[in-house]
Amino acid sequence: MTLDKGFSRRDFLKGTGALVVAFSLPRFLMPSAASARSAAVGPTLVDPNLIDSWLAVGGDGHVTVYTGKEELGQGVATASLQLVAEELDVPMSAMTLIQPDTWLTVDQGYSAGSQSMKTEYATGLRIAAAEARLALLNLASAKLGVPASQLAVSDGVISVQGDASKSMSYAALIGNKKFDLTITGKAKPKTPDQYKVVGTSVPRIDIPSKILAQFTYTQDITTPGMLHGRVVRPPSLDAKLLGVPDFGGQSMPGVVKVVVKNNFIGVVATEEYQAINAAATLTAKWQTIPLPDQARIYEIIRGSPSLTDRVLENSGDVDGVIKNAPKQLQATYYYPYQMHGSMGASCAVADVKANEATVWSSTQGVYQLRGALATLLSMPEQNVHVIYVEGSGCYGLNGADNVSLDAALMSQAVGKPVRVQYMRHDEHAWENYGTAMVLEARAGLDDTGHVAAWDYATWTASRGNRPGPPGNVPTGVMAGFPEMPAPKSPPPSPPLGPDGSNTVTSYTFPSQRVITHSVASRFFTGPLRSPSRIQNTFANESFMDELAYAVNQDPIAFRLKHISDPRLIAVIEGVAELSQWVSRPSPQANLTDRLLIGRGIGAMQYEGTGAYAGVVAQVQVDTKTGKVTVQHVWAAQDCGLTINPDGMRLQAEGCVVQGVSRSLREEVQWNAQGITTVDWDTYPVLRFPDLPQFDFRIINRPDKPVLGAGEVVITGLVAAIGNAIFDATGARLRQAPFIPARVRAALTV
Repeated sequence: MTLDKGFSRRDFLKGTGALVVAFSLPRFLMPSAASARSAAVGPTLVDPNLIDSWLAVGGDGHVTVYTGKEELGQGVATASLQLVAEELDVPMSAMTLIQPDTWLTVDQGYSAGSQSMKTEYATGLRIAAAEARLALLNLASAKLGVPASQLAVSDGVISVQGDASKSMSYAALIGNKKFDLTITGKAKPKTPDQYKVVGTSVPRIDIPSKILAQFTYTQDITTPGMLHGRVVRPPSLDAKLLGVPDFGGQSMPGVVKVVVKNNFIGVVATEEYQAINAAATLTAKWQTIPLPDQARIYEIIRGSPSLTDRVLENSGDVDGVIKNAPKQLQATYYYPYQMHGSMGASCAVADVKANEATVWSSTQGVYQLRGALATLLSMPEQNVHVIYVEGSGCYGLNGADNVSLDAALMSQAVGKPVRVQYMRHDEHAWENYGTAMVLEARAGLDDTGHVAAWDYATWTASRGNRPGPPGNVPTGVMAGFPEMPAPKSPPPSPPLGPDGSNTVTSYTFPSQRVITHSVASRFFTGPLRSPSRIQNTFANESFMDELAYAVNQDPIAFRLKHISDPRLIAVIEGVAELSQWVSRPSPQANLTDRLLIGRGIGAMQYEGTGAYAGVVAQVQVDTKTGKVTVQHVWAAQDCGLTINPDGMRLQAEGCVVQGVSRSLREEVQWNAQGITTVDWDTYPVLRFPDLPQFDFRIINRPDKPVLGAGEVVITGLVAAIGNAIFDATGARLRQAPFIPARVRAALTV
């Protein structure tokens, strides 16, 4: 697609740093040689309605595929090429994938929320490739003189059925040329019974270069004349700078400039170690506001004034039904701030000139980051070029966007490219954490042991979010940009319905009321794998277990009594069979040994509209030390059509590793002066010796649309582990993580 007069995507690609998956990149990447985009062009350069925006056929038949979805380590690059290979009948070895780039690829939104393959299948690459195939068949039909219906395609060659001598390759038809066609929606993609590539476990295309240390991460990017930056951190986010820092009257070797913008301080130096030393030496005076008492944080969250209230469900009779119910139950659950804890600290490189900026970032949304950078730099959006380069997988909003803003601010100040590499304390203490929540559940049970009424309310401590506005992340606020205000509360009637955060359960209750409250947080928050879904499912599924106990019923049998969705029933029955679940009330009968074994379940439809999963966890609890060991996890998952079975399993395994870690260990800690969990000793995560055995069952539904797999199993896992602890010990833990001290305390109640 032509970006502007005389400048094509293909020419641009020759000089760009766009990431090409499946091929190693040089460790030295040049910024674009393109001149600044004219303001008249407008911010959206790549038209999603054109076939040429999605793929191009080279003169040698090699197909270049352009995607707006990032490979974050989750295998989406491989699955995306599988879709294109299937529709075009081109070998995957004959394709190159260009990852998100604001001057090259379509804006497909964030690569988040298990949406990537769902989007590519429903509206993205699959549809574009089907249109391209139809266009190529029509071209070949005209040249070969036979109807398109009499043509067949194999490995990028179109031939007349029954006469292979009459054929034309894609390269001969359109090699090095544009389609110049819009996507009409008339092309019919293949049906699942025709699939040869989709549904198979194609090996990950990015793994070989990673294993051989040939892969280029954001940390590997270098540009000519590049300097190095480090941020000088205040004690806490809301501190105000009182005095311009100095070096005690002494110059520091290699320091180019100290960049000060409102409460943001950055040091730019010639060498990275010089920037580290200078930032550590630099002194600044801050006015600080003490952080809240962590011991009272849930009380503070529950008692804070609400910024936004949302009534999701309200049958109007919940109070009366519960009051008159033969059995009544209520419980409160607590979920902490947790961090992304990326193994590799975030990094970005920015090259900001007078009229143009190029930023290499591992952001999950290049276009959204472009908007934040444009505001930050006071530059038209179309002049900001954001190129995705893979970093350390984050599954949410880690430091990738924040460090991009850091690098851009410092580069603009010095007029040269600047690389900013976070250190561990930067990543741990200055990210947008997963939200802390208080969740209250109340229910009434009728004489038959069914839930007659369900009452559920949540309080979420939130602040900031993904960029967009630069004030959504810490650097933006420190630089003086306003924070995005909380949305206004909608009217309480009519109820809004499910919110996509699993606040409303997948169960059917005669009477129900569900209300959410958002309150102010002193810490920045944002999406962390299964954002709000894992918190809500922890409470909902724990409370369902408590209700099953109250009526002395098996936890799975009790759930199935309240489900009408056959797909949710199927994953629960599937995981029960896979784990050889023995039907009985919980807890187990023998509670006297020191080492106790128990099992628990968690199940849901992700976001209420996405994939389905049933998860069973088996734990061992040391009743003397309080240590919980997750021995085995079973999961059954329905994501509609399965594109890559191995890829789906790997996603589920990642969910288990992270879910067990978040269940048993992870919790942000702080004192009045600031965050104290600044390394792996103070913020421990799961280690290799503690990994559980994992068995996984895919319920493939070729007749159903693709649903994402990245956040499904983890959503029910915290609840499953908590329920397993109860089954083992008879002690109910309502606060995560389930650290030994909390287990010991629960055992003494």
